[in-house]
Amino acid sequence: MNARFTDRSSLQRHIERSALTAATPILEDLRTKPGLIFRLGIKSAPLFVGQALFIAEQSIIDDVEQIYFFTREGEFFERVFASVVPNGRLGNHSLPRGRLLEVSRLATFSASLRAVSLDEMRRLWSLYDSQSLFALARSLGLETEPLEPIGARHGLRLAETIVHPWLDTRVKALFADPVFVRLVSDKIAADRRAALTYFAQQGLIDGRGPFGLVDIGWRGTIQDNLAWMLPNTRFFGYYLGLQRFLNLQPPNGVKRAYGPDANLNLFFSHLLDAVSPMEMLCNSPHGSVMGYYLEGEGARARRLIEPTENAIQAEVVRYFQDGVLLACRHWAPHVEAHSIRSQDLREQACQLWSDLIERPERQISEAYAALKHNDVFGVGGFVDKRVVPSPWRMIRGIVSPEDRRAVILYIKQTQWTSGLWQRHDLSRLHRLMLIAALTLGRAYKHLRMWMHYHWVTKR
Repeated sequence: MNARFTDRSSLQRHIERSALTAATPILEDLRTKPGLIFRLGIKSAPLFVGQALFIAEQSIIDDVEQIYFFTREGEFFERVFASVVPNGRLGNHSLPRGRLLEVSRLATFSASLRAVSLDEMRRLWSLYDSQSLFALARSLGLETEPLEPIGARHGLRLAETIVHPWLDTRVKALFADPVFVRLVSDKIAADRRAALTYFAQQGLIDGRGPFGLVDIGWRGTIQDNLAWMLPNTRFFGYYLGLQRFLNLQPPNGVKRAYGPDANLNLFFSHLLDAVSPMEMLCNSPHGSVMGYYLEGEGARARRLIEPTENAIQAEVVRYFQDGVLLACRHWAPHVEAHSIRSQDLREQACQLWSDLIERPERQISEAYAALKHNDVFGVGGFVDKRVVPSPWRMIRGIVSPEDRRAVILYIKQTQWTSGLWQRHDLSRLHRLMLIAALTLGRAYKHLRMWMHYHWVTKR
C-alpha cells in the first residue's frame, strides 16, 4: 500500500473526502433535499464498490463468458461496475463483457414452466401461499376474461383468496380441466418462444456459457427460470443478498451473495428483513419488464412504467445514485493501486446497508411511503405503500381470517419498522400497532431462519 496511507481506513477517508470535494459545485446547486441525498450516495459508495469488485472477482473465478445485469436494479449495478473497473481489467485479468438483460420474474416465469401442474406451480405458491385466481392469472400473464367462466365451473371466483391453493379441491379440479390446461399450455408455448428468441439475440443460447448473472436478490427466482429454460447452460448468480431458498434449485446454477446469505449463515441476516427500500434506491426509471413479443425475425421486451415510481426516481433516487457513481469514479484509481478487494469492504458495506434501512434519512422514508411497488407477479397488481392496515382491521384480524390474511400480507411486503416511525400521516398509536405487528413477524422469521441454520443446515 502507498506509504501515504497508514491503513485501509485512512485510504477510504481520503477517497470520500476527494469525492466530496469534487462534488462541492454540485452540492451548492443541489441545496436542501437533493444535496443531502447526493451526499448520502457518496458516503454509501463502499457498499456498491465492494459489490462491483465481488462481481468482477467471481466472474474471473467462474470463468464466465459474459455477465448479464438484470433489470431493473442491474441497470444501476452495471453503471457502478463500469465506474469501478473502467478499463475492464482486475489485476492481470481481463473481465468478461457486461450487458443488460431485460428480465423480470413475471416475464420469465410462464416461459419456464415445464408442465401445467400443481407441482410446477408450487414454485410460485412457495413464495405466495395465499393467492386468488386473478393474481394467478396475472402471474402467468393471462387475461382474466377467458379464465373467469372456467374458474366458475369449479366454484372459484376471480377475487377469492385461496389459502394453500395446491390443497384446495377446486384448484385441483381446475388443473385437471382440459380447457384450462390448453389455455395455459398455449400461453407457456408462446411466452417461451418469444423469450428464447429475445435471449438468443442477447447471446444467451442453450449450451453456451457459462454466464454470470447480476441482480439485487433475494432468492434468485429469475435465475431459476432461466436455468429451467436453458438446461444445458451453466449459470453463476451474483447477488447483493440472498434469502433462504424455498424452491428446488436447478442443477445448472450456483448463487452467491456479497452481503448476507441466509442459506449459509446468519451474518448480517437482519438486512434481509426489509429489502424493498434497497430496491427503491437501486431502481431505474425505465419500468418493469412485463413480457416479450415477437417482431419481425426477432423479439423485444415489453415494459410498463409507473408514473409515481418515476416521480420518486426523479426527486430522490437519481440523486442518491448520482452520488454513488461520482464516488465510484474516485474509488476506481485506488482499486488497483492499493489492491482493494471486495472482502476488504464487506463488513463496512453491510454496516452502510444497515444504516440505510435502520437509520434512514427522512427523505428516503417519505419517498418509500409514497411508492407504488410492482407486485403483479404473485399479488396481481401494484402495491401502494401509503396504504396500511387500519387499527380496526388489525383488531378484527384476531378473529377474522380475511383481515388476518391482509395484515400478514402487509407484514410480508413491508417489514420496515424504521420507515414507519417517520410516517407522520399516521397516528402514534397506529404506528405503534403496525410496528408491533412487524416486529412479531420479524421475530417469527428470525426464529425459522435460526432453526433452519442450526438444525437443518448442520444436520
